[in-house]
Amino acid sequence: MFVGRTAELALLRGELRAAIGGSSRTVVVEGPEGIGKTALIHHTLDGEAGVRVLAASGEEIERQLRLGVIRQLADEAARQDRGAPGQDVGAAGQDPCAVGQAVCEVIDRLQARGPLAVVVDDAQWADQPSLRALGYVLRRMRAGRVLVVVACRELADAWLPEGLRRLLTGDDTLRITLGGLSAGDLAELAAGPASGLADPATGPARGASAPGQMSSAAGQVSLTEPAAVRLCEHTRGNPLHARALLATVPVPVLADPGARLPAPDTYLRPFARRLHTCTPAARQLVAACAVLGGRSPLHLAAAVATEPGGVGEPLNALEEAVAAGLLSELPGRLIDFPEPLARAAAYDGLGAGTRARLHLAVSRLVDDTGTALRHRAAAAGGPDEALAEELASFAAKAAQHGQWQESAAHLDLAAGLTESAARRDELRTAVLEHILLGGDVIRAAELAGPRNADPRPVRRYVLGRLALAAGRFDEASELLAEAWRHREPGFAADVAEQLAWLQLVTGDRAAAVSWARLAIEQPIQGMVARPYDVLARGGAPSASTPPDSLAAAVAFLERDAAEQACAVLRRVVTAAGKAGLPHHRLLAAALLAVAEHGSARWDEAAAGAGHALAEAAALGQRWLLPYLEVVCVAPLAAGGEHERALAHATAARTAARRLRHTMGERQADLAMALLGTEGEPPGAGDAFVPDPRPGRVEALVADGRLEEAERTLAAFDERGAVRRPGPRGQAERIRLGGLVLGARNVPNQAEESFARALALVEGGVCPLEEARVLLDLGRLLRRTGRRRAAAERLAAARAIFDRLGARPLVDRCAHELAACGLEPPATVRLGLTPQELSTATLVAGGLTNRQIARELLISVKTVEYHIGKIYTKLGIGSRVALAAKLAPYGRPT
Repeated sequence: MFVGRTAELALLRGELRAAIGGSSRTVVVEGPEGIGKTALIHHTLDGEAGVRVLAASGEEIERQLRLGVIRQLADEAARQDRGAPGQDVGAAGQDPCAVGQAVCEVIDRLQARGPLAVVVDDAQWADQPSLRALGYVLRRMRAGRVLVVVACRELADAWLPEGLRRLLTGDDTLRITLGGLSAGDLAELAAGPASGLADPATGPARGASAPGQMSSAAGQVSLTEPAAVRLCEHTRGNPLHARALLATVPVPVLADPGARLPAPDTYLRPFARRLHTCTPAARQLVAACAVLGGRSPLHLAAAVATEPGGVGEPLNALEEAVAAGLLSELPGRLIDFPEPLARAAAYDGLGAGTRARLHLAVSRLVDDTGTALRHRAAAAGGPDEALAEELASFAAKAAQHGQWQESAAHLDLAAGLTESAARRDELRTAVLEHILLGGDVIRAAELAGPRNADPRPVRRYVLGRLALAAGRFDEASELLAEAWRHREPGFAADVAEQLAWLQLVTGDRAAAVSWARLAIEQPIQGMVARPYDVLARGGAPSASTPPDSLAAAVAFLERDAAEQACAVLRRVVTAAGKAGLPHHRLLAAALLAVAEHGSARWDEAAAGAGHALAEAAALGQRWLLPYLEVVCVAPLAAGGEHERALAHATAARTAARRLRHTMGERQADLAMALLGTEGEPPGAGDAFVPDPRPGRVEALVADGRLEEAERTLAAFDERGAVRRPGPRGQAERIRLGGLVLGARNVPNQAEESFARALALVEGGVCPLEEARVLLDLGRLLRRTGRRRAAAERLAAARAIFDRLGARPLVDRCAHELAACGLEPPATVRLGLTPQELSTATLVAGGLTNRQIARELLISVKTVEYHIGKIYTKLGIGSRVALAAKLAPYGRPT
């Protein structure tokens, strides 16, 4: 199994094929230990039949063995060919140039019989004479079916001879630098079968075919996304170290951001060797930095290192640690470890007593209370009730400022320091609640798994809240109902609010309103409860609604005041972010996308909704997924991306049905109706979905089903009495009435309706509705024989739609203009301006940008701008595609 490395594999295979074709090639592959250099090379060569391979590798303990690597190549050649190449190299003596000449002759004989790959692995451990002989060979290799691959950790290594380094960094050598695998690659690697690898502690066996495969000891592992991401960050994607960790660290620990990850033996042993070559002062500085947690001021690390004698001159100790690759010096006299594994290795190498002493030293030196408490907890040798209460007290203050994750971390430390089992369970219930309030449902679910004997009703509330967020509504109902029966004033409002949301998503709006009012009536209000939002979504907004809330924004959306709703929702998103409440922020982001769509900012709406959807999925906020899928639909459809919009509507319906999310299922049905994929809409629009009935009226009129259109309009009027639509809604209703009048062959009254609608929205009040009115008016004028007046309205509508990015409506205008017969067909049907059409014609004719600029008397930059607009409008990406697009229209006059 080979994962990742697609680009690198393609490059190396390209060089191999060029060599097979008779053009010799040289490639250098560099990267840190365990990154997969050997596996990449072997995987490339294993895929080509008929290629001979001469392979040699350096070894640290053989670095002083003169010509050891070159003689490996000679021995391999002798095994492949029973002629005399090995004797040729042996007869050359100890001179690198003579040996290099003998190797050239060996290579020449072998490549004459077929393609040949010469591989020198771990060149940083090769002996100097072999490296100089290799340089001799590379300088004289001009032709032939030969690929030379040199693998090393870094070309900047001072051990490599300068002449060889110049050759390997020259223009004639392909340099492939390997970075770490991605989190997705590591997850795929962990799930794959083990094969042909040595124990993770000793690295890949010679001849292994994939970087970072699982060892048989580790077996197949299914990594969650958070675990894969954390493993990738900790190991920098190094497959050797990643699989070593997978063999020893459980997946839940990998996924828990509060758990410290160790350094595997594959990293720890070489790190320890480098550390032990340093002076005591440098070692003490490294230890202090490890206990500080990484990046820290040099003077603080020096103060922490209080071993007898201290670090002396800190700069000298730092210089030594940097030279050994143990620390990095950062601007501002800051120090840090070069990678996370280095910090873990340094910390793991400390004895328990040393760690405790250093942690206590840090706690006395730092100013931040939370940091000092964490270091004191790390230094504790057993239960400490006083310290546990200090940690719990600090956590309560952090929670008041919305720092839920920090609060949870301190509560978890407190639980580990308390001797009372009952108190420990209470603290862990609080940890669970704060993790959940911080939005991480996936981690909260993992923490809820272990047995907890906390008998208090508050635990039922917390577990019910978790079940609701995870989309387990039946379980949430049972747990929250039990918590309410045994409610206490401190959390009664939160329980009632959660029951209100539960009733809302499961379709009982009346019950949702009742529970929301109960929540408001409680004497103690929770810090995170938003019952007024439930009232607004349940159709019973309160006069006491806070001004900056979802409820206030919903009221603006009901009145078609999209810009005011946008302003409120931006403040809500910011406030929810500061309060550390992702679930409220994501709901606000969903409604913000709706408001942005109402203001015809479709790109912003689609991007915002997409980001919120991805974050909700990553956090495990499953109850929000139908909402967030649905709000992606309208802006994508408006921009002409019907397939993507349909995919989101389908996903919303699937998620809602799986969760039995009644409100989400109704919204998905509305979204499907909005896309025109289903017949009669299931009613009026929702706060998260625009009303599909205007589109339904237009479709019915187009089909000649006028009675049905009039009935739908009547229902529309009933909605208007409740919602008090603004200018946009009023204009929309009048325009739809005009459509019906036009279809009933009452053109004068229809034209009057369009004129009234236009007066409500022109002048920038609502550009989208203005353009819709102009389009329908233009159609009416064309069909009553006034083609020039129709073309003026249609051209104005097309300009607005084009500016807004409403591609389907631009195309509709183009068809109507073509029917008027007053514009060149290419301009109309392609939706290009005259200047863009002229530019496109010259591009299709084969002119360069500079020639087009001279022809049209414009700058080259203007030509480039027009070409970019043309490609975007036509949905193409090349000049060849543009020529094909214009071919049916001929050359315009």
